[in-house]
Amino acid sequence: MKASVDQGWHLYSQFVKDGGPVKTTFTFPASGAYTLVGKTTEPKAITKFESTFKMDVSYFEKSVVFQQKVKLKGKTATVKGNVEFMVCDDKQCLPPEQVEFSIPVK
Repeated sequence: MKASVDQGWHLYSQFVKDGGPVKTTFTFPASGAYTLVGKTTEPKAITKFESTFKMDVSYFEKSVVFQQKVKLKGKTATVKGNVEFMVCDDKQCLPPEQVEFSIPVK
């Protein structure tokens, strides 16, 4: 899953400590067509101190690819779920958003 981030904005990592911005979270409902293998992975994030949160936070700029391995129980499946995330720039944060996704896999 690739996220494109507008210039000047940050999308936060899945691994943000409590007290910081809303971390990116993937949720996958149970499926009879596939099983999840491990956890959703992400590349190395930028980690910097943000005065807004008074702590170090990890985030991505421009774009990031999150990956989730799955094991199919048949020849094909559609991986469904949702992702919750928050973006901020140097002046403001937008409210957290939830987006549903559906990805066909062969």
